[in-house]
Amino acid sequence: MQKIVFTVFATLTLSLTAFAQDNGECTGGLCGTPDTSGGGCGCGCGCSILIAFTDQGDTYQYADDFDDDGMEDDFDNCPFMFNPTQADGDGDVRGDECDNCPSASNFDLADSDADGDGDACDGDADNDQVLNLEDNCIYVPNPVGEDFDTDGIGNACDLNDDADDCEDAIDNCPLRFEASCSGARSLDATCFPDQDRDLIDDALDNCIAMPNVGQGDSDADGTGDECDNDRDNDGIDNTFDNCINLPNGAQGDVDHDFLGDACDDRLCFVITDSESCLDPADPFAVHAGKPRAVETGSGIELPVFANRFDTPIKYTWTVVEQPADGEYSIVNPVGSVSFSGQSPQYRYEDDKRAEFSARVPGDYVLELRGELVWPDADYPDAKAGNGRVTVSVTGEALPSFGCGAMPGSTAAAGVLLGLLALVRRRR
Repeated sequence: MQKIVFTVFATLTLSLTAFAQDNGECTGGLCGTPDTSGGGCGCGCGCSILIAFTDQGDTYQYADDFDDDGMEDDFDNCPFMFNPTQADGDGDVRGDECDNCPSASNFDLADSDADGDGDACDGDADNDQVLNLEDNCIYVPNPVGEDFDTDGIGNACDLNDDADDCEDAIDNCPLRFEASCSGARSLDATCFPDQDRDLIDDALDNCIAMPNVGQGDSDADGTGDECDNDRDNDGIDNTFDNCINLPNGAQGDVDHDFLGDACDDRLCFVITDSESCLDPADPFAVHAGKPRAVETGSGIELPVFANRFDTPIKYTWTVVEQPADGEYSIVNPVGSVSFSGQSPQYRYEDDKRAEFSARVPGDYVLELRGELVWPDADYPDAKAGNGRVTVSVTGEALPSFGCGAMPGSTAAAGVLLGLLALVRRRR
């Protein structure tokens, strides 16, 4: 009888481990290039470990591949947009997927009229209805095209409209040629026109063609905020800047909410969308990550996200919905995690990663239940949380293990218990 029991356990154990994936992160390319099956980094090249669900573009990972396209961020020409081919048609080191001018070199991505078409390929860069080829102020709206000194530069962008020795800002009559800049301001109404009718004379207006009564100029560069393409002067065009009014050249965004750290007054880690962010100031909560897809027979790791850092958490993964004829396996469905670093994603130990796989296609809904091992100092009565995620399994159905379930499933556990009961009865 002991031999029968051993055979049953050995068979189920081997079947369970057969579905575990142990592919290293550091294979066939740059150290740190993610492997979408997850796994450790055993290459000895000093890179970090890729753990559980790390290959998702909007999750937190030590592989540094924000967009999950297989290219580490430092080497990705579109670090925040999925572009595994790294196509760059104009050779400006900006991938086509995130280039507002994929056909013309424009590394700075300047977009004066914020219409989504970069200046380098926008036929009317300032959107004043005058094409660039005919516009004497290409980047500043000036539909009338006034050019007092006929130097080819329209008054709207000409610092010295009358071509004398005085720039408009200190000229007592910007529209009359004079030999010096001294003298009282002229009272002649023609000397100080107001193109944008904001009651601020053009000579004193830091946005000549756009009304800006407040004359706001966040970066003090002389160009008013209303017409300044880089309002904080940090080298990032407003269209792409995650903090328009505060310098943040590095574009740091630790919680992935697309609002830069420099101007973000709330720390709330976005896992799937802004509505489901994890706020460390809230009661304990867990998140199961975003919906995923996998082929039949292939395994995917199941993530544990929480709004507490480096805090021991007991977890349980269960399947709560499945196709009528579904067959699945969960390796290590129950366990604990304790280390996350400064990230909401916890890391499994290499040999204790929770992993799901199925042999029958369809949608499987998995539930993650998490419970704090120790009471929460801020919310002592809130110890448990749960979250759900849908895994869409595609591909052909694979041969069944029999008894309507795969090893690791609820039905398989029932089969095992039944066999053990049979052994006891025969004793």
